[in-house]
Amino acid sequence: MQRGKRLKKADHSEGRTPYISATALNNGVDGFVGNESGVRKFSNCLTVANSGSVGSAFFHQYEFVASDHVTQLKREGLDKYAYLFMLPLINRLSEKYSFNREINDNRIKREKLILPATQTGEIDFAFMSSFMKEIEQDILKTTLKTFKDRMSVNKCKIWGG
Repeated sequence: MQRGKRLKKADHSEGRTPYISATALNNGVDGFVGNESGVRKFSNCLTVANSGSVGSAFFHQYEFVASDHVTQLKREGLDKYAYLFMLPLINRLSEKYSFNREINDNRIKREKLILPATQTGEIDFAFMSSFMKEIEQDILKTTLKTFKDRMSVNKCKIWGG
């Protein structure tokens, strides 16, 4: 767990690295920067907004620069699916905190997530990953079927069939 570093708008240099801040929009991306020094870069982790859109959490598989208004949450050995499983749980923090009651470092350290466990009581990251892979496959199958159905309807309209 580590908070990003303050980078004022006036100090942003033009670039292609996503700048993650406390917005609930666009996966937290508030622009793109080219800054290399005096910033904190992260990748393959979650971010949670400490202020602004408090509690908004996102997964970032790519390298990004984090503002001081977000905290990076990372655990070695997790894949994107385990992180995706945890997102809705972390997003629930927005119900507890607000613009007037921000998530500071001490508060976030005290938060607990209820996660699936193995028979031995360890967090079952393998289950979380497997579960989210199934969800992704279900969504892809449904989406592809919808697109194929629409394409066949449109072909009939175009060809007069």
